[in-house]
Amino acid sequence: MTNKKTLLLSLIALFGSCFLFMTVGFFVTSSQETEPAFTGVYDVNAKEDLLVVTKKDNVETLSFQKNNDHNVTLFDSDLDAYLYSPIFVDDHTAAFIETTGYEYRDNQYDKIAEFAYRTIYSLDLITNERKVIAKARGVLLDLVYIPAKEQFIATGEDISQNVEPQKAESGSHSALYLIEDGQLAEIYNGSYMTPSSMQATEDGTLMLILPDDQSNWTVDTMYEAVERIYETDPTEQPLQLELVSNPDKIEPITDFVQVEDGLLYQTILNYEDYDGVFDYDLVPFSLVNREEGKRLGLNENGIEYLRAPGNDILYYVNRTQAYRGGNAFSLHRYELETGTIDEINVTP
Repeated sequence: MTNKKTLLLSLIALFGSCFLFMTVGFFVTSSQETEPAFTGVYDVNAKEDLLVVTKKDNVETLSFQKNNDHNVTLFDSDLDAYLYSPIFVDDHTAAFIETTGYEYRDNQYDKIAEFAYRTIYSLDLITNERKVIAKARGVLLDLVYIPAKEQFIATGEDISQNVEPQKAESGSHSALYLIEDGQLAEIYNGSYMTPSSMQATEDGTLMLILPDDQSNWTVDTMYEAVERIYETDPTEQPLQLELVSNPDKIEPITDFVQVEDGLLYQTILNYEDYDGVFDYDLVPFSLVNREEGKRLGLNENGIEYLRAPGNDILYYVNRTQAYRGGNAFSLHRYELETGTIDEINVTP
């Protein structure tokens, strides 16, 4: 239980990945007056084209990068607003979220979500035509598109539409939403943690991470729960969550991507033998024999936001505590077969 208590706050921050990027973004200010800083928010498609978000002078910019060439600006946020969860919908369409963000009281964890403004946009990458998918109050964190069902799914906190938001009486309300005709329909709210690492499968299901006390949690169970990978059909109600990862695994899973015949996930290797520093690494998991493979040996506890545009290629963000020229984040490309790692220049 001691290890779980030690880990809990960091997991809450990590699972709200967009919230984490936004929080750190408050402090990435030292060089933004002269050059853009990468916010850690990005997406990559099968062609390895990139959508990246940078920040300069308190304005965030969504850009498109093809073949490691120069960036093409797609959208500039309002002053002091944030852009995150950009995603490729298809070869010529992207979608993303613009938000005014949380209101903060005394520190980065004492936050108010319900009064934020949120707009989800789609964007034609050829004509730059922009359309509104949905508007809401509250904080939308993650966005995913399921091509097989032509559906958008989002996670959020204290979401409301078409009514004036009310101050939350006790804690935040985290949920999963299906977006149809501009409306956000709540389809799941069974956990104190916001679902994370959402991604579509080829057959149209949704995979995500949740603690295993979801739908039946208490203040006591949250210290014993283990974060696992689940799969569900978002069109079925009530939502049926099927466990994908090993039910006997006691170490939490913090992020994952789909690869050939299985998954590649980030976990803690020394969870039982915690010595003051958690040993994070990426580990393959076979969906055929239900076993873990050999750790990759990246040995970085700042690896986040995994993407796999191909079965042998991995992209990830490395978050550092030392801001390099105003940047807390860097983007990397990892070849799984050779072990070659290259840092991607997101502001060429």
